[in-house]
Amino acid sequence: MRTLTGLVCLILLVQGGFAQSVLWSRLFVPSGSRGCLPQVATVDSQGNLLIAARYIMDAGHYGVAVLKYSPQGDLLWARTISESGQSYNAEAIAAASDSSFYLAITRADRDSLAYVQRWSADGTMLWSAMVNLGEYDVVRRLIVRPNGVEVLHAYGTGWLGYARLLFDGNGTQLAQNLFAPAQTLTWSRAPLGILRLNATISLLMARVPDPDGILQRWDQTLLQWLSDTGTVQQELLLPFYAERSAQASDGTIYLLGTVWESSAQQARLLLMHLAADGTLLWQLPISNAPGDSIPDVLTALGRGWLIAGNAESSSARWTAIVLGDADGNLMGSQSLSGVYRAVAGVHTSANACTLLIAQLTDTERWKPFLQWWRPDGSLMGALALGGLSQADEQPELLIDAPDASLYAISTVNQGSDNTPAVGIQRVQAPPFLTGRIILSDYLPDPAGKTAQFSFQSGQQTDATTTVLQANGQYTVATALSGTASVRVRVPGWLSRRQTLTLAPNTSVNWTLINGDANRDNQIDDADLLMVLFAFGQSGNGLPEDVNGDGAVDDADLLIVLFNFGSAGE
Repeated sequence: MRTLTGLVCLILLVQGGFAQSVLWSRLFVPSGSRGCLPQVATVDSQGNLLIAARYIMDAGHYGVAVLKYSPQGDLLWARTISESGQSYNAEAIAAASDSSFYLAITRADRDSLAYVQRWSADGTMLWSAMVNLGEYDVVRRLIVRPNGVEVLHAYGTGWLGYARLLFDGNGTQLAQNLFAPAQTLTWSRAPLGILRLNATISLLMARVPDPDGILQRWDQTLLQWLSDTGTVQQELLLPFYAERSAQASDGTIYLLGTVWESSAQQARLLLMHLAADGTLLWQLPISNAPGDSIPDVLTALGRGWLIAGNAESSSARWTAIVLGDADGNLMGSQSLSGVYRAVAGVHTSANACTLLIAQLTDTERWKPFLQWWRPDGSLMGALALGGLSQADEQPELLIDAPDASLYAISTVNQGSDNTPAVGIQRVQAPPFLTGRIILSDYLPDPAGKTAQFSFQSGQQTDATTTVLQANGQYTVATALSGTASVRVRVPGWLSRRQTLTLAPNTSVNWTLINGDANRDNQIDDADLLMVLFAFGQSGNGLPEDVNGDGAVDDADLLIVLFNFGSAGE
């Protein structure tokens, strides 16, 4: 496990190749307003940035500004939603495949109203559906579906429950499934999140307090497997308070939350890994955060995970960052001592996780910075953002684009009166390779094989591994840039080397020679003897079965003979 402690340097740790990678910065405040604060954001399939922000109209009243920026930083259009004497908030946003998008807003009043809307790519509101289930109505999540949108909604009248709503693409409500709380002292079931498990089932997560309200020191988490027809197929009550959820590439589920430690009278971080059917695969107390803890970020890294949380004791405060694999093994970690707060994390198409962190600087100003982590636990580097104001720049949102670039969004205070504005910085992706590794003379799909990459640029080196996907597809990021010698090897095949210019989204394919039965990166007498001595054997995973058909026979012998004398590069 790689462990790093102390203050992170706000430069790349390996090479400054992409340290200066802010492509552009923008500030937005609606004309005539008293300030603007970002609330939700997403990108469409073209990489355009969509933001909904709350702007100050007058004392005590807010409107919503909806913005669309191109990947080049052009403000394509801006729309506002407002009403005299009322306040509006943006709650959720999600882009559809046709570049339209869904937006959820709330009109805050003594009887709050929620609205689910669909907007076209050119900024035209196509429809708006009101949701009024109680005196309190707030949309928590939106999930785009092929035929419309799924909504997780909180509602109540002196109590709090939740609902799952379905709308088609034209705004017609298709389903309304209500989950009111039990009539206990607390009268509360707060929705935490929703994940789409497959074509017909959604997983709902809710916070369930102790029924008596005062006897139990900590809340529980209720999981419900809900079908599209509204049937709860399964329920599971977990004895901890989950605040973050993520779905891994294999469909399993990660939950990050806290458990109450009675002896210390503190909340401690706990990560759970569940199968899609709710079976507990493992749970892991986060020992890097031994103080009173807050779960801030959970991101799935393929089948693995990254978490970040704040912890404090009577004498210290720090932020813990931990990465691990699908089996619960720790791959890397870091502790940031001082006043930090992890804000958001995303797994980008560069096969790296980017973490957005707020730092209280020596000048008592909040400033954002980014970290890039690889699934193998390597911290590839960090980048200081900000520079849009001398005052606070509080990071709020981190959005990944299809090309692995990022939009870091902050609330930026300006001027002597600290007028808030929406601050946007588009950040270039790190260099990464993507393509296909062809394992010659191998019959099965190579998915699941491990490829070893090494990079050398002058005196600087980098090395990592990645698991091949279907048909040998791969993506691997590196902290190096410029011209480099890149070597790839899959055990059982000879390594190959190419000289490449490293940049974001560098496309390169590899064809590797088969027949290295003893894995020494050459094909010689030793490999031939292995195949001869194992001739006639059958089974899975035999190193002498070089073509992977489950039997050591003439075909394997011919592969070794044909490539005899070859060596890896």
